[in-house]
Amino acid sequence: MCEISVIIPVYNKKNYIVDTVKCVLAQTYTDYELLLIDDGSTDGSGDICDCLAEKDERINVVHTTNHGVGAARNLGIKKANGKYISFIDADDRVDKRFLEKLYKAITDNDAGMAVCEYFEEGNGKKKYHRYKSINSGNEIYEVLSQDLLCIIWNKLFVRKKIKHLFDEHISTCEDSIFCTMYYFDNKPKVACVNEVLYGYVVRYDGLTSNLQKQAYEGINNYLKINRLITEMIDDEEIKKLAIHHVYRVYYYGIYLFIYRNLIKGKTDVEKLAIIEEIINDKKYQRIIRFMLIYSFRNIKAERTSCVEFLIIMASVLKCKKAVYYITKVRQCPEIANHL
Repeated sequence: MCEISVIIPVYNKKNYIVDTVKCVLAQTYTDYELLLIDDGSTDGSGDICDCLAEKDERINVVHTTNHGVGAARNLGIKKANGKYISFIDADDRVDKRFLEKLYKAITDNDAGMAVCEYFEEGNGKKKYHRYKSINSGNEIYEVLSQDLLCIIWNKLFVRKKIKHLFDEHISTCEDSIFCTMYYFDNKPKVACVNEVLYGYVVRYDGLTSNLQKQAYEGINNYLKINRLITEMIDDEEIKKLAIHHVYRVYYYGIYLFIYRNLIKGKTDVEKLAIIEEIINDKKYQRIIRFMLIYSFRNIKAERTSCVEFLIIMASVLKCKKAVYYITKVRQCPEIANHL
């Protein structure tokens, strides 16, 4: 038995897995096991995992056929012995105090979830994501408005509180859905560590760099659970602010995982058909109208940028080509800086 089980799904990460494992093995907190779930790698990653396990008894390797990251994480949960669970991606890196700080936060505060700040690194740039401590009377709103439930890898979860596993049928937002379901099931006290302890490295050869067939389904499922969470807020004004933020997250999910991927390469009928399907969706129409109107009605609501406004208006008018070209223009730095 151990206090923490660290789960790392591994699929064709031979160029990164050694460095990631080294980060885990260098942790100042030592009462943990490291589960490497080889999800049917074909590049030798599985052999590398076996070699690493031979050198450190804290490492356990599980080999399985390829079923996706959700299935790999589910297998890790089933194999885990720890009281707490941490999920780390196979090509990221963590500070040596990552487990120590999260463990102290979750135990000292008798919390159901601990979360730390992180940075994203890609194209030679770093973007830092910081949080405010959860200490007001509107904890649910703070959790939602700070997007604490959008990602999985900067957290510590209580294993026995996991009632819903990862959805193995989708590959977009499956981690976000897991986090929101965990929160909805438990409404846990969230302990924030206001230090940057996780480094998320953006790769342009992975799942998030490609349009996924189930992207729209995943985004809609994530919206559904977030809306259920907003209904837990008693204050009606705060609830509407929360709903507005949740709708913005929904919009950005579509923009990030669908619109931005569709504009790559040449325009074709199939791409425009996908955009047309989305902008004709009555739920999508209802949401973007609320996004637009509420930001004008309530001074406390998050503002709508020029680009957002243009895409929203094009969506309301059901101009699929306008949505396509505005998104495409937005990718050009020279033009985007003036929008």
